[in-house]
Amino acid sequence: MIASHGLKALEVAGSLPWTRYRMNRSKRRRLAVFVFASVLAGTTAAAQRPWMNMALSPDARARLVLAQLTGDEKFQLIRSYFGADHDGKPKPAGAVGSAGYVPAIARLGIPALQESDAGLGVTSPGVQKIGSTALPAGIATAASFDPSVAYAGGVMIGGQARRKGYNVLLAGGLNLVRDPRNGRNFEYAGEDPLLAGVMVGNTVRGVQSRKVISTVKHYALNALETGRNTLSADIDPVALRESDLLAFQIAIGIGDPGSVMCSYNRINGIYACEHPWLLDRVLKGDWSYQGFVMSDWGAVHGAAASALAGLDQESAGEVFDQEVFFDGSLRRAVAEGKVPMSRLNDMVHRILRSMFANGVIDDPAVPARIDFDADGKVSRRAAEAGAVLLRNPNELLPLSRKLKSVAVIGGHADKGVMAGGGSSAVTDVDGDPVPGLAPLGWPGPQKYQPSAPLKAIAKLARGKVAYADGTDVAAAAKL
Repeated sequence: MIASHGLKALEVAGSLPWTRYRMNRSKRRRLAVFVFASVLAGTTAAAQRPWMNMALSPDARARLVLAQLTGDEKFQLIRSYFGADHDGKPKPAGAVGSAGYVPAIARLGIPALQESDAGLGVTSPGVQKIGSTALPAGIATAASFDPSVAYAGGVMIGGQARRKGYNVLLAGGLNLVRDPRNGRNFEYAGEDPLLAGVMVGNTVRGVQSRKVISTVKHYALNALETGRNTLSADIDPVALRESDLLAFQIAIGIGDPGSVMCSYNRINGIYACEHPWLLDRVLKGDWSYQGFVMSDWGAVHGAAASALAGLDQESAGEVFDQEVFFDGSLRRAVAEGKVPMSRLNDMVHRILRSMFANGVIDDPAVPARIDFDADGKVSRRAAEAGAVLLRNPNELLPLSRKLKSVAVIGGHADKGVMAGGGSSAVTDVDGDPVPGLAPLGWPGPQKYQPSAPLKAIAKLARGKVAYADGTDVAAAAKL
């Protein structure tokens, strides 16, 4: 009977090349058995893992997986580990090497989450142990006023992340510029919520087109680095909705990011990652956000309060928080009824939903070759589009053909261009042309991109070009 079903399958698949060859009945029967067994195996696998049916919605697929998870597996998904070497300890087994790592649930076909910092490019070298292509500062991309430029940049960094083995990018910096002293203004998209929301939303859309989850951050009002772990940003809720939250609402509406990262600071006295009005009412209620909320690294201060407020995943708590709140403490809170099981299930569901919705499960990231020349052109286009203040229509600036000399002073302009510091600092494929600059520790090391302004100016200038590094003020003034 099996053979007859197999022969029928061969008739249906008669157009296949290997069925056109003549063969005796014995060979046909053996082939028929093989074909039928293969089809049966595939059907059995599909029956065993119905969540792998791509015709189902991400929510339906997430519910099917959730029903199969053990308690320990649920808690495994709601926290990440620091995914790199630290304090003399090796990275977790299975981690590519990055900011965050959630182990796979292999028995159910759920891959690990490999999370890389990536505000302006993939900052973690990953398995290939090579650098990445850096985008211009976020504020420069915003200055292009061109959503297609932002989208192309997102596609580029999402593609590089995927080819390095990452499936989550902590990309989508959206905090409005409220103070010029903020150390991360360069990452963001300016002070206007409409412009910032449209540009960052399109960056997120580009990243996720490569089947990589993007993370809009830092939600919300993370407008100062100094004192970010303790300060409270106090603002009327109506004013907040009309400014910073409006930028997030627009970006989420355009990009539909798989994740939103809650920030370090307090808002009106309450920490952002345990702020029920911010996370549960506005984000998940008013905006109907379906993805998951992850914490910033070191932004969690409690278990039950954070979970009940709407935090879904604690990030690298074993390194950055006082304890891993979403393990022992949260387990006790659930057991004692302080946090309902329905909330724990919702946390897990949201994470799985984002993985299905963005192709992370159906099409896992696999390391592959990167076309750095092509990606470099994307970065260059963004830089040119954002350099609007350097245009010189009608020779408004005195840079006429009669110019005889140009003095280039300071900034290691003979070697490269300084990159932003901290978690967004990208190591170029060609390395750092000015290594060893302080600070060597966090938020360093300070890095430069090997694209020397002096060389470019000398190529374009018609007159003499001279350089001084600026350490000797008198020599620079004389030049």
